[in-house]
Amino acid sequence: MEDWRRIDIDALEPENHLSKEDLIPDLPATSYDQIAALSKQVRSSLSLGQFLQALVLVLDNPPYVADEQTKTLHAETVFEVLISIRNNHNANDLSNFIKQLDSDQQDTLVKYLYKNMSTPFGAKQGGLLLGWFEKTVEITGLGPIARFMTDRRTV
Repeated sequence: MEDWRRIDIDALEPENHLSKEDLIPDLPATSYDQIAALSKQVRSSLSLGQFLQALVLVLDNPPYVADEQTKTLHAETVFEVLISIRNNHNANDLSNFIKQLDSDQQDTLVKYLYKNMSTPFGAKQGGLLLGWFEKTVEITGLGPIARFMTDRRTV
């Protein structure tokens, strides 16, 4: 009898494999120009001191179907909002911002926290991102992390 731990189970059902195209969400594509315009709008909100509005704006419009340059621009915009909020408020106020977000926005926030932690500019501000992450998990629990790990819509 063959050792069951060495059986290639993927070879037994090749029709059940997903291709890269199968993993792309069925959403409209987002252009670089759309995200650039959104970024300008967010900066305008930040300059007016409308921090929650800026945060909601970036979390409501993630470019799930876009090229890497567009996704990077949006991640940098989210990062800029997080830094602005932290620089203008104390650490305890972060909880109030997170509580005012709906569950989809909180899930998107977790996606961007992970994405920004993996970038060079995020690595320099790791403490800031971990502070946001800590407050988010305190309020939401582990649900957004599990959804981040299983969601096909990547940021």
